[in-house]
Amino acid sequence: MARRSLVLVAIVAVALGAAGAAGAQTWPKVERNAADQALAKQSILHLEDFTPGSGWTVAPAGGGSGSMSDPSCNGPAFSDQGRVLTGQASSSFKATGLQVWSSADVMQTVAMARHDADQTKSATIVPCMSAMFAKSLPKTAKLVSVKKLSFPRIGDWSDAYRALIDVGVNGTTVRLQVDMVLVLRSRVEITLMQMAPFAISKAVLEGEVRMAQRVVGPSLSS
Repeated sequence: MARRSLVLVAIVAVALGAAGAAGAQTWPKVERNAADQALAKQSILHLEDFTPGSGWTVAPAGGGSGSMSDPSCNGPAFSDQGRVLTGQASSSFKATGLQVWSSADVMQTVAMARHDADQTKSATIVPCMSAMFAKSLPKTAKLVSVKKLSFPRIGDWSDAYRALIDVGVNGTTVRLQVDMVLVLRSRVEITLMQMAPFAISKAVLEGEVRMAQRVVGPSLSS
């Protein structure tokens, strides 16, 4: 993948389960087909999803490297055992002070997707995210907290988490937030991530709700 920020390395490892996949030679199985590849591409953000003239542009999408691991990221919530992916797509966009990433994995069956959602609990996700940030942040940045984020029900299931990070910039401290939103729509597992200044937290969250509703579609957004 292209070069990424250290923040993204950590969050992608958690979101895509790369940290827990170390040593797994068989899973997940990737058996792409044309229909599900098209479904995955429909389930991510596109440039036209943003308001014209609002300053958003295409950015490198990246992907999980699986190069980091931590004992906190072991267990069923991060295991790829039994997962068969039939479609995958990702995208990323940036504006001044903001960056958004989206990805979609299409599972072979609804049961596989449901199983992944059932394993996603804050008691396992929060310690893993915290550990991964602690290992990846530069010396000029400090992890403040990782917490479950209140988020409306979108699609068949949704969950969200927020990491707060203090970054030293020219002698001052700027607080950033990295939000991770997980949404399930039938067989499609959608991940939305956004890095933004904490000072505009309310507006950012409102935008994330709209983005999640957009990728899920109007029939399943509530």
